[in-house]
Amino acid sequence: MTRPPPGLAPTMAAVAGAGWRPIAAPMLHVSQRALSIGTVRPDAIMMTSGQAIASLKVSRLHDVPCYVVGSATARRARAAGFINVFAASGTADDLTALVRAVLPPPARLLLAVGQGYGQEMAVALRGYGYRVWRRCVYGVRAAPVLPSDALAALLAGRVAAAMFYSTRTASAFMAAMPPAVVPLLAEVAAIAMSGGVADALGAGPCWRRIHIAARADQEAMLACLPAIMD
Repeated sequence: MTRPPPGLAPTMAAVAGAGWRPIAAPMLHVSQRALSIGTVRPDAIMMTSGQAIASLKVSRLHDVPCYVVGSATARRARAAGFINVFAASGTADDLTALVRAVLPPPARLLLAVGQGYGQEMAVALRGYGYRVWRRCVYGVRAAPVLPSDALAALLAGRVAAAMFYSTRTASAFMAAMPPAVVPLLAEVAAIAMSGGVADALGAGPCWRRIHIAARADQEAMLACLPAIMD
């Protein structure tokens, strides 16, 4: 399980509930940053990742409509205090389409993203006439090595599959791969959330098979698990 906290724990619980033994191997380290928007109130908040939620625990914003990607992030946003949460399925493009369908320009949008993310999305939204405040509320750095438990399991041939929720996580995993592990991936199936994630995996060693989820959500990822034994 290569995704970072806080999504790692519920994903491991879901995998264990399906009868598998999950091994934590978070490949990204996330650091939160304070949100800075002054006293200006946006008309809507947009988040492409649940990692942004921790930095938006500002009570005066919790009644602002919040648009996110994925049902899991929507649940986390509601748990953090947001009252009106709407989820797009899958991608940042789906999120943009959802906002355009319900909120006309020149609405003021707070786009809360990680460092290095969201530039193209902000440009596109501004092109549609929205006023966009892009704020980087968390930083992400790749883990330089595989976690020890995951490395030991791979070397012992005890890994049936690895799950990848983002291209950045997939790239970090491939970059951290020790040479001794590379040939062992031929016995491991990869489960990718999207075609883009699969491309990041396919650029490296040969996997036994790469499964691409039918939709970009956790339920579709988990649905791939039975197929890895075929």
